[in-house]
Amino acid sequence: MSPLEARWLAELVRRREERDGPLEDAQVNAAALAADGDLENRILRRAEALGAREGWRDALLRWRGRARLMLLAAAVLALLAGFGAAAGVLGDGSRPVNVVWAVGGLLGVHLASLVLWLLWTALAGRGQGLSAGGLFGRLWLRLVALADRSAAAADLPGALGGLLGRGRAAAWGLGAVSHGLWALLLGGAALGVLVLLATRRYGFVWETTILPADAFVAFAAWLGALPGVLGFPVPDAATVAASGEQAMQAEAGRRAWAGWLLGSLLVYGVLPRVVLAAGCALLWRRATAALELDLSRPGYARLRFRLQPASERLGVSDPAPAGLPAPQRHTAHAVVDGEAVLLGLELDAAEPWPPACDEAGWPAGLHDGGRLDSREQRHAALAALAGRPPQRLLVVVDARQTPDRGSLGFIAELADHAGEARVWAPGGGARAAQWAAGLERIGLSADLLSAAPASVRAWLAGDSGAST
Repeated sequence: MSPLEARWLAELVRRREERDGPLEDAQVNAAALAADGDLENRILRRAEALGAREGWRDALLRWRGRARLMLLAAAVLALLAGFGAAAGVLGDGSRPVNVVWAVGGLLGVHLASLVLWLLWTALAGRGQGLSAGGLFGRLWLRLVALADRSAAAADLPGALGGLLGRGRAAAWGLGAVSHGLWALLLGGAALGVLVLLATRRYGFVWETTILPADAFVAFAAWLGALPGVLGFPVPDAATVAASGEQAMQAEAGRRAWAGWLLGSLLVYGVLPRVVLAAGCALLWRRATAALELDLSRPGYARLRFRLQPASERLGVSDPAPAGLPAPQRHTAHAVVDGEAVLLGLELDAAEPWPPACDEAGWPAGLHDGGRLDSREQRHAALAALAGRPPQRLLVVVDARQTPDRGSLGFIAELADHAGEARVWAPGGGARAAQWAAGLERIGLSADLLSAAPASVRAWLAGDSGAST
């Protein structure tokens, strides 16, 4: 799917979940959480997996196929309708062509529609959704939606409107479709006029009861100004005046009227629609390229803590070894005498950092190594300790969580880069006994695990009796 369709599917999933309740998504969320990228990228991955499972993705792809097919059919019909309009306006050649009615019949509805579209686009604000765009564009979208009334496709139009409703992307997209169909319709009319003029002999006349001939002379000159610049023939004043008495039969006069009619149709009909269709298509591409999900919506906001948690539990990543590593003190001889470092390992994001100490506060000179929640932070902490091993290292853990071998092994690696290392769980916890057993397995003392803050502070300060 294109980026627009991926966001469209995400919007569909959001609307369904807000209306009918959350879907079963444990495995889908786990896969999305493991994916790279920001929150929006994870939401898109989740939506694609859920959409494939629920049948919404296939419904969207069917919608896309029907939209293209109907657009092609509409293009063919527009060409044929334009050719038929030209035949209706010019007739079979048995009667002279009234030039005023011919121009009005070929350009009147188009010009009125164009003026209304320009006024609507200029006056309407943002947030138009699928109610924006030209008449042909909205009609095409409505027919596509009516072609599939299945349950899986029922929310597709609403989801698309919700996605595009914050800007003018919908107006530009539907405008491009509408102007494109108008261009084909007028192009078919121009082709029809050209074919009929080439195969039949037409006379041209203007008729009036109350208007003077000068009015038609001025009208012909004004309308033929731009086509004349582009090389189309324009009838002179004498030809226009003579056409009011009877149908113009002179060869030069008929050619001038034919060129004037065809040039007006191309310059005032086909050309503006082609330019507007191209401009709307360019603006549509830019608008959709910058399109993002509105992550403030409730359906997306509730996914933030599930797909982008504040801290990441690394868990088990490989088979259990025969035994856990123990600190070897490879760098104990290089420790900085008296220096102490405080680190937090996979703590709850809601807990304050650093943890509260006694009234005297933490010892002066204590280096705060911060929380370690990600692999990158763990690697950085090990590198820092290897470059400057401290005399004492205190690792703060959450004894309400079960100690896994990954955490215990990492604590052993940290202890390997310090003269002395202890683990502290402020306030204890239901699994303090499991932590004590795990520390014993890796050869570390658990004497400070459930100690009071004063004892922990004394140990960090170098009081030899603090841990007894």
